[in-house]
Amino acid sequence: MSHLSRRRFLAGGIGASAACLTLPALARSAAKGKFRLGVITDVHHDVMHDGMKRLSAFLEAMREARVDAIVQLGDFCQPKEANQPFLDLWNGWDGPRNHVLGNHDMDGGFSREHAAKWFGMPGRYHAFDRGGIRWIVLDGNDPGGGVKGYARFIGDEQKAWLDGQLSESLLPVVVMIHQPLDRPGGVANQEEIRALLEKDRGPEVPGVAAVLCGHLHQDGVRRIGGIAHAQVNSASYVWLPGDARRKVYGASAHESHPNLERVAPYRDPLWTVFTLDHDAGTLSLDGRATDWVGPDPWQRGAPEKDYPRDLVRPAISKWSGPFGRSGE
Repeated sequence: MSHLSRRRFLAGGIGASAACLTLPALARSAAKGKFRLGVITDVHHDVMHDGMKRLSAFLEAMREARVDAIVQLGDFCQPKEANQPFLDLWNGWDGPRNHVLGNHDMDGGFSREHAAKWFGMPGRYHAFDRGGIRWIVLDGNDPGGGVKGYARFIGDEQKAWLDGQLSESLLPVVVMIHQPLDRPGGVANQEEIRALLEKDRGPEVPGVAAVLCGHLHQDGVRRIGGIAHAQVNSASYVWLPGDARRKVYGASAHESHPNLERVAPYRDPLWTVFTLDHDAGTLSLDGRATDWVGPDPWQRGAPEKDYPRDLVRPAISKWSGPFGRSGE
């Protein structure tokens, strides 16, 4: 959940029209074939009355698509007993599955360590090799940076660890984090973190191919410093200012989930499949689109300056681009 008036994208978001972008000058991996990752983010089970239904639809679609693994990029649910069935549903996936900590996953006074353990994560931040890729999971919830409200910072200990991971990896790297690293409302010291991601570490080190994030409940891909930063839209909704409250579901849903009137929901859940094709040297996102439930954000009074129509939409755009030195 994010207050978009304080978390707006920079101009220049790239959507479905960006069919062919140049990505970083990565050394070609020795891996062959494709690796396909099912990605969902910002389900917000504690806000949505139909979180179970949305997650079930994602898992069913990923089984049909026969993806190699799945990930949720944060703001999944609070780590409490009442949400155990929701986590159990996720854990029913028969294959690799990963979590990223979102800022709202600690709502209710839970610590990051408690949330990570409850989700079954090996740590708040960690790395693993799979499918010819090193996947680096970051925790953007470190204290610091002088920001108000929820923490959105990466501290010195995590930075040092990240630097070491990037220096030693002989595989292309994909970073997964909740808060973006390329726009306002994201990680407060994002320029510092991007400098680490973009650093030339020699011809034997492939470098970073992409960053996958959520948090802003918007849609778009931008390329900065040779790296594709993919803002994956929420599975569920856009959060609206207080004067845009509207009840669009039945009375029982709003009674059990009072924050429902603060959101403009998506009729169907959103997700994407991120594919790295080692043979073709390409990256892609295969998104989907739906409609609003009830009036759209602007009909409800959301200011367009804070809710730009090219980024706030019930969709995740399709996108593709090359990676590898041939694409530079």
